[in-house]
Amino acid sequence: MELNRRGITLTVVGDQLHAEFPAGSMTPELSQRIGALKGALLIELQGQHTAACSRLPPPLHHIVRAAVANQLSRPGFLPSGMVSDLGQFVLACAALHAIGVEPERQVRDLNAAQSVWAQ
Repeated sequence: MELNRRGITLTVVGDQLHAEFPAGSMTPELSQRIGALKGALLIELQGQHTAACSRLPPPLHHIVRAAVANQLSRPGFLPSGMVSDLGQFVLACAALHAIGVEPERQVRDLNAAQSVWAQ
């Protein structure tokens, strides 16, 4: 693709299309073509972002919010072993889930952490 060859990267920032490129690589013609395809490019790039970042099941949102608020700073005994800081464990699992690293395992570990927290 011409964009890759020229070192041009398109990303979505908020709801705007953002282009990063080396000096001189974006020609007026190419800029016009990108502008004409902006709507389709936004849809495609937003779809890639959604596919790349996995959403955490809503029942687990509460424990992640508690961890963010530093309400879980205590040890926890989980089926997989003891963790020294339940909050840090929850945040790590949520982050790994978000980037698609063993999402089923992260959900299982978060459910276990939620059970420990509820006790």
